Order: sequence, then structure tokens, then C-alpha cells
Amino acid sequence: MNHAERERRHHASLERINRVQLVVGRGDRMRVDHEGTLLERARMLAEEMRSHQATELGLAAFDRLLRRAEERDARHTRDILAFVSALWNNRPLPLNTLRGLDVPVGDDMLAVLDAFRYARLDLVEAVEGGPRRVARLLNERKLSRA
Repeated sequence: MNHAERERRHHASLERINRVQLVVGRGDRMRVDHEGTLLERARMLAEEMRSHQATELGLAAFDRLLRRAEERDARHTRDILAFVSALWNNRPLPLNTLRGLDVPVGDDMLAVLDAFRYARLDLVEAVEGGPRRVARLLNERKLSRA
């Protein structure tokens, strides 16, 4: 899924949220709760905006991490590969992996974790190059260590 498709989905979600109305009561006494509707729309908008922002920032950070890992002799390659492997294989990541990293690398990892938490899509599928890029990177590094 490219950026334009994600933007289209985001705007469709915003439109759907704007049409929400909270109805209360039963039978002939049903009515629109205007105050409740406004509060619910605000909650849904905040959730959608947080999700969209985290997704976009996380995908950009994930791409930077992959580019850094693809470089030969880059610092923290082993930590980046452990992080990517944990994300790819849905495995636990030792928290010590996040310690002692260069600030940009650590910040990118945290941005990806934030996106993992809030995104409504698979980050590996959505990053440029997708699963092929991630699998190729992990396989190349595994073979070079063997």
C-alpha cells in the first residue's frame, strides 16, 4: 500500500467519523445525543489522527532502519536486524536491544514500535519494497554470518 492509498483511506475514515451520530433512548423516545455525538467524534478523530501520524512516521523510520541495515559495515546492524526480525517474525525483542544505540537509530526503532501499536496495517507489507526487501535483507545477513 503506497502513501496515496493510505491518505485515501485516512480521508475516508475522517468522512465516516463526521457522519457518526450517537442515538439514545428507545422506541418513540429515541433522539440524537448532540453532546455525546460531539464527544464520540472527538475521541474517534483523535484516535484516527494518532493512528495515521504514527503509521506515516513509523514507515519512514522503518525505511531508514532498513536502508541503514542494507549498508555494508553500518553501526548497530546486528541490533537493527534483531529488531526487524522480531517485527517480521512476531517474536519478542530483548529490551536491551534498545540500549546503547545511536540516538537516530533508537528514535527510529521507537517510532516503528509506536506505529506497530497504532497502525491499522502490516508495517512490513507497507514499507517500500515490502516483505521481499525484508526477507532478502534478513537472508543475506544470515548467510554472511554463516
